[in-house]
Amino acid sequence: MKPLIVSTSLVSPQRAGAGFALPSLSLVACALLVLVAAGTALINSYYLLLMTFAGIYMVAAMGLNLLAGYAGIVSIAHGALVCVGTYATAIASVRYGWGFWPSALLSASVGLGFSVVLGLPALRLSSWYFVLITIAFTLAVTAMLNDLRGFTGGYGGIVGIPKPSLAGVRFDGFGLFALVAGVGALLWWVMHNLIDSRIGWALQSIREGDVRARANGVSTARLRLFAFAFSGAVAGLAGAFYASAKGVVTPEDFSFDFSIFFLFVVVLGGPARLSGPLLGVAAFYVLPELLDSLKEYRMIAYGVGLLAFSVFLPEGLAGAIAKFDDRRQARRAGPAVTLPRDAGAAVVESVQGMALRIRDLAKDFGGVRALDGVSLDVQPGSIHAIVGPNGSGKTTLLNMISGFYPASAGSILLDGAEVVGRGPTSIARLGVQRTFQTPKLLGELSLLENVRFGAYAREQASGLEIAFRLPRARHEAAALDAEALRLLALVGLAGRAHEHAALLPHGQQRLVEIARALIGRPKLLLLDEPAAGLSMGELDELGDLMQTIRRMGTTLIMVEHHIELVASIANTVTVLDQGRILAEGTPDQVFSSAAVVHAYTGGAR
Repeated sequence: MKPLIVSTSLVSPQRAGAGFALPSLSLVACALLVLVAAGTALINSYYLLLMTFAGIYMVAAMGLNLLAGYAGIVSIAHGALVCVGTYATAIASVRYGWGFWPSALLSASVGLGFSVVLGLPALRLSSWYFVLITIAFTLAVTAMLNDLRGFTGGYGGIVGIPKPSLAGVRFDGFGLFALVAGVGALLWWVMHNLIDSRIGWALQSIREGDVRARANGVSTARLRLFAFAFSGAVAGLAGAFYASAKGVVTPEDFSFDFSIFFLFVVVLGGPARLSGPLLGVAAFYVLPELLDSLKEYRMIAYGVGLLAFSVFLPEGLAGAIAKFDDRRQARRAGPAVTLPRDAGAAVVESVQGMALRIRDLAKDFGGVRALDGVSLDVQPGSIHAIVGPNGSGKTTLLNMISGFYPASAGSILLDGAEVVGRGPTSIARLGVQRTFQTPKLLGELSLLENVRFGAYAREQASGLEIAFRLPRARHEAAALDAEALRLLALVGLAGRAHEHAALLPHGQQRLVEIARALIGRPKLLLLDEPAAGLSMGELDELGDLMQTIRRMGTTLIMVEHHIELVASIANTVTVLDQGRILAEGTPDQVFSSAAVVHAYTGGAR
């Protein structure tokens, strides 16, 4: 069969078959809310102040949305971080005469520092213990506001906090509202850029379980700390605006329910949705304030709202709108486009395959020895199959090669380098990629985004370049989009590139995983039962695909139960039984062995 060559120009960036892109209902709703807020702010001073604080709360909630919504780390301390940011600006500007902008920078830095320190235990503790720590931090901050009265003013608070000014222009009244709205819009744009990038995909991958993230070379600890730092800095910045808008701050402003409020806004507005904080603030702050009779019953309304949303709108307001929007878009979309695998003229790049050498490898789980003295050699650029009955240690071996399981004894050499003791992130960055028995895709992302995520370790643009869409980040994203589309065509799924991965059948999800692994340009590709769930016709196509990958230079190691597939494509085979090597050699040698037949059938040797 000829090498597969594919095109990058046959699928539009919009969903295949759609005549034009429909505007997102969430985006329309947010635009209408902003217009209503701006119009309401012009009516009188009360509404102006209300909308200013709504904008401040939205900014703060956006930071928590990155942490709790996208990264899945629940924190009760966000209101306390807004509090320390508020007091940092109040103290710096009133007691030390700082201007607003240096004070705001200090507030963001203080929020960042407290959040990172608070986040360090989250790297080791379970989520529930971390929630208890954030509750304790919130209570401690509230107590310190009164105990350190010589510094914070105690119950009397701090009075006379100045308004922001820039180039001699003082931001007061509608000017302050416009400034807060502008900062919120800028932050929304920055978050959009981060979420629609390797950083956002990695955060969501960590939220769903960090296995796929680590397999792609993501440093999960570093990324979690980034989420804490970003969230804390945004909370501190929101606190700076809160201090300036209020003019006087007291401990009474920061009761425990102040922190609970932000969690409600994120959860009920729609976690992991950019529009969630705006919708949440509109529904659970602005509306109760406009309806004076609800003010005294706000916490009751929050509790009832949480119960009702948990039952009827588990993904919040923004999630419900997004689901309706998906159905609306689907009704207008035409049939998926099927592209020929040999369309176009861009050939997938070749790589230098990696050699694998294993000696006396053992793995114990308590008193059970899953692998016992396994030794094997895999030549660069070959296809090596690992077969055996269920429970023979095949997947355990892959997990040890990729660093997910530490070795109890033995050696694993990749191109001569010892990797025993290294974690999966480090091994992935050496050029090892893998797929899993159960496909680990991010279901809410498109096929194209899932494949792009596989290039995490290859990307060069920094987080700052991504956040502000600087030229290198834009060019790199465009090039990787094109490469991801070529790889989707390689596995026969380019026509569905912009569909949600969750919509694919199980067998095709495995093909997307292979494409995601290939965009990392692996020297060694580990495939765990890639043929499971495929039809007979798809099995033939998978065999052709794996031969093509081998011709690209990649070394393949596959765990597989389809003996016919193994016999037709593998150069060498290792048979495991009860954690030990039963036979090894060419497919003909192995599958004609009486010991192998006995292991599979239980018959006489």
